[in-house]
Amino acid sequence: MTEELVTLETAKLLREKGFNEYCKDIIKEDNNRIMQSVFRTNKNLPKMCYSRPAQSIAQKWLRETKNIHICIYNCACGYGYEISKADNGTHIASSAYKGTNDGEKWDTYEEVLETGLQEALKLI
Repeated sequence: MTEELVTLETAKLLREKGFNEYCKDIIKEDNNRIMQSVFRTNKNLPKMCYSRPAQSIAQKWLRETKNIHICIYNCACGYGYEISKADNGTHIASSAYKGTNDGEKWDTYEEVLETGLQEALKLI
């Protein structure tokens, strides 16, 4: 079992919002090539390369540095996420469906977490 790494889109948002934590995995924008690097932080990577942390690391970084908590849940209608303030639980956003009109559900925990990460990063 391995941890799911963030996608290129999420990696770009993380860099834009100040993520500069140690990561051995990076992703290159022009060809989506996944590599390992000695540079290890966004600050030291070329412009077209992004740190690619595990989803759980990105989730923890948001909670500890931006005070944003992403909760993933599974109920009768499928997976969903809720974004709230980490210190007091104030609700910010939530979704139980992929799209607003089609009612399509996420198939996996990791898929909904990726969406939750992207939506939380867009709120910053």
